Amino acid sequence: MDQLLEAAKKYATLFDKDYVYTLETGTMLQVYFVPGFFHHLVGLQKLTDIPPVKKGTRNSPNYIFRNIFNGIITMEDIQKSKHFNEIENRLRHFSQINRLIEFEKIIIDFDSSLIKTKLDADYVLFKRSNDNMYLNLFLKDDGGNPNKQIPLTFLPELTDYYTYGQKVIKILSMTELSRSTTQS
Repeated sequence: MDQLLEAAKKYATLFDKDYVYTLETGTMLQVYFVPGFFHHLVGLQKLTDIPPVKKGTRNSPNYIFRNIFNGIITMEDIQKSKHFNEIENRLRHFSQINRLIEFEKIIIDFDSSLIKTKLDADYVLFKRSNDNMYLNLFLKDDGGNPNKQIPLTFLPELTDYYTYGQKVIKILSMTELSRSTTQS
């Protein structure tokens, strides 16, 4: 199967649930996924030379996701980008997103000043992959409730670049809740 399509299909399996992480501090974080986040999570914004994946007034992230999910935009299309190498690792690891939600540790109060990044995240869920990469899912509050988080970006990294020096705590548990019971 096309790797981009496979990643989109696995990502879509996360839509009908919210994921509640109970932290060792007693804080409970609720994380949810929607189609429009896919574009940035896999790094498609970096492929500026591929018009079908460029965001615009007539090409929203939701529309781009739908075109990927329906096979209109394919892996072959995005591999034509001169910037594809910038997202290749991200896409390869993102296809495991349905297993990646089972994080064991979290960075709280992410401090971007410790590294050279403009990422404005509140939390970073992370774990090590089978090939020893650090898989980092950056979260930001959804603007309403600070305990309700949306994925900001997903960055695999060979080193502990994003985690070093940050305040790391354990995740005690993760519970999946049906979206119909969490929305009011």
